Amino acid sequence: MKIKSIPLFSLLLAQLVQSVCAASTAPNVIFLLADDQREDVLGCYGNPLIQTPTIDKLAAEGVRFDNVFCEVPICAASRSTLFTGLSQRTHGYNFGEPKVSAEHMATSYPLVLKNAGYRVGFAGKYGMTYVAPGMKREFDFFKPIDRNPYLKEMPDGSLRHETDLCVDAGIEFLQTNPEGTPFCLSISFNASHAEDGDHRPGYHFQWPESTNGLYEDIEIPAPKLADEDYFKAMPSFLQDEEGLSRKRYFWRWDTPEKYQINMRAYYRMVTGIDNAIARLLEALEAEGLADNTIIVYSADNGFLKGDRGTAGKWNHYEQSLRVPLVIYDPRLPEAKRGRVVPELVNNMDMAPTFVDLAGVEIPEIYQGRSLVPLINGECAKDWRKDTFVEHMFNRYNDWHGVRGERFKYVVYYDDNYECLYDLENDPTELVNLADNPEYASIRSEMAKRLDTYLTAFPKSQRKVDAKKK
Repeated sequence: MKIKSIPLFSLLLAQLVQSVCAASTAPNVIFLLADDQREDVLGCYGNPLIQTPTIDKLAAEGVRFDNVFCEVPICAASRSTLFTGLSQRTHGYNFGEPKVSAEHMATSYPLVLKNAGYRVGFAGKYGMTYVAPGMKREFDFFKPIDRNPYLKEMPDGSLRHETDLCVDAGIEFLQTNPEGTPFCLSISFNASHAEDGDHRPGYHFQWPESTNGLYEDIEIPAPKLADEDYFKAMPSFLQDEEGLSRKRYFWRWDTPEKYQINMRAYYRMVTGIDNAIARLLEALEAEGLADNTIIVYSADNGFLKGDRGTAGKWNHYEQSLRVPLVIYDPRLPEAKRGRVVPELVNNMDMAPTFVDLAGVEIPEIYQGRSLVPLINGECAKDWRKDTFVEHMFNRYNDWHGVRGERFKYVVYYDDNYECLYDLENDPTELVNLADNPEYASIRSEMAKRLDTYLTAFPKSQRKVDAKKK
């Protein structure tokens, strides 16, 4: 018996050594998520006024994605999509909707990585709800930090901004990470979300101390889509003066003076995020973790800054759907850095990407696709030519659609209204072609693509049952 046990012990020891070695070389992942921030607010996406040197450097030394869309343009549902790798219709969650199920929690990227030996941490805006006991107990490190207010009073009486507190927590996570243990840290900023309870110009977007006085000497151009023609071209139900998009427009953007004050404040919030990330990267370097840590920066949804006489998000327009995505992998060869990736990306792709980066098997339930081939500059076979987008929110702006390389097709199903845009010839989505007979075949083709997605992405039965009650 003793003789037979020796090979078994040796085998177990070899497996243990192999596991330890794999853990020590597995890459770390830091996922930085901003709120209410479309891609064109960053310097690396062509904004000539904003100061975002840290994110710009990550893009210059990493990979920047040029066509990234949130699956659903509202924070609670979008953050649930990011965690689960599922469409809103499948995970079923939004404000006031049934909680994300335990089944989907189990295949969320933090728990998949945790089960693979990763230490998982979270700081900032949690912004979603799972069935009890939820994910909060599952994180090895969990520090939710909300706004309300953005400026928190410290024990010594000083004020500290939510953005800086998020990164303070992130630095604490890095400094307490056991040596040799791979980690996945998610930092979700409340910024650059407005403080909806305070409508005073300059207070509506509360910035951190690090950006005091910034942008005071510049004139920020009016929205490109400020002309009244864009407002009038929207479906009549989106022009409703009692709708959230219109109400918040009058909170923020309806006069030139208010627009300048709030846009400068908004820009300070964005630069405040950049400054905080710089501190995090310094701590990463100080802890000797920088060479094996992948940094990902994105946002939960786009943002309408007075475009079309509206505010917020929630609708089908590009300004609501487009988000930034910068991925910096220090292991990437020099020749493959600084690239701009044109392929269509959906934020359902984030969960499978994180799991794939860790070398872990991707759960079959995910509806997104790993971006690792695109990050590595490889030829991604049969990459998507279109992507699914939607919004469900207690029958307010309920719609779903397909965003293709050239055409976008959307159905507001509660209002029985269809949209079709030729984004090549009409990038501002001014002219709805849904009833144009010359585009009937394209409309039919896009409608079939939508049906394909609706079949492939099953609707949460829990959400269906809740609607029946």
